[in-house]
Amino acid sequence: MATRRIESFLLRIVVSDERQIEPQQWHGRIQHVASGAEQQIDELAQAVTFISNHLNHCDSKEFAFEPSVSHG
Repeated sequence: MATRRIESFLLRIVVSDERQIEPQQWHGRIQHVASGAEQQIDELAQAVTFISNHLNHCDSKEFAFEPSVSHG
């Protein structure tokens, strides 16, 4: 039977409310829920990298797996 792992990430985005000529400015924080690791971000690519790094890093650790549900 196939197994799967569920990882959760929390992404918080703060958007500047100031009226500026420049494009809308934002910043945020991403957190890996299970480990509590977090990082400040100001580009979407940083969030993708953070997630990717945690998924690759977690592959080498033991986690509770749950059976996958067959959809067919």
